[in-house]
Amino acid sequence: SDLPPSPDTPFPHNLPPHSPPLPHSSSHPPLSPTSSGGLNYHHTDTEPSHEPNGRRIFVKGDDTAQYVSRKITMAALPDAKHGFPVRLMAKRAGAVNVAVKATAIATTVLREKEDDVHIIAIPSFRENRNEISMYIEQEFKLEPLLAHTQDVNDFMVGSKTDPRITAGAIANAAREKKSSVIQAIGPEAVFNAVRAIAIAREYLVDHRDNADLFVRTEFVHVRLDGRNGDTTAVKLSVFLTNGSIHL
Repeated sequence: SDLPPSPDTPFPHNLPPHSPPLPHSSSHPPLSPTSSGGLNYHHTDTEPSHEPNGRRIFVKGDDTAQYVSRKITMAALPDAKHGFPVRLMAKRAGAVNVAVKATAIATTVLREKEDDVHIIAIPSFRENRNEISMYIEQEFKLEPLLAHTQDVNDFMVGSKTDPRITAGAIANAAREKKSSVIQAIGPEAVFNAVRAIAIAREYLVDHRDNADLFVRTEFVHVRLDGRNGDTTAVKLSVFLTNGSIHL
């Protein structure tokens, strides 16, 4: 079963609601270049950086989110053979839904049980727009790029939502220095939400907006019209960066 959402916590002006602040980078070593690949960002004040390869996990629609989440959390262990980043490879709605739910579970587990580790995800496409890569990394790696945002736009994405329309709204919000929070219920809706963020990233690159996006994934309880009880939804809090992220 899905984990319940974590309690709301105060947030600074540059983070979406209900998101704890990013750890200060002063307590972590700086990113150092290496030829093995990994996170690589372009920013006017920062040199491109790389991290070791981490691990790659191919997610299937019949996998359980708990099983995949354990593979994510293993990257945070001090003696982990393969640490972060973790790349989740998923194809179509069922597998992408498992990957997103696994990331949400791992987010809660690592924050509460593994020395307050915070992780984020960077979604992108692989061969086509049915194949998603979820690049999972620790939040402090993106802290040098974090942009100041002035407001938050809320979106509810459904199974019939056109991800291109939502992507346009997310990209326009980013250009206005606004964060976005997306909620989705069900595999098709979650698939559309993730695709919308990946497309929005492409829009920002194509228009040379010198901005990019990454997300915090978690669960929330929502009350739907016509239902007596709460329903668990996936919440994707979209953060804005100065400069593009290259994976």
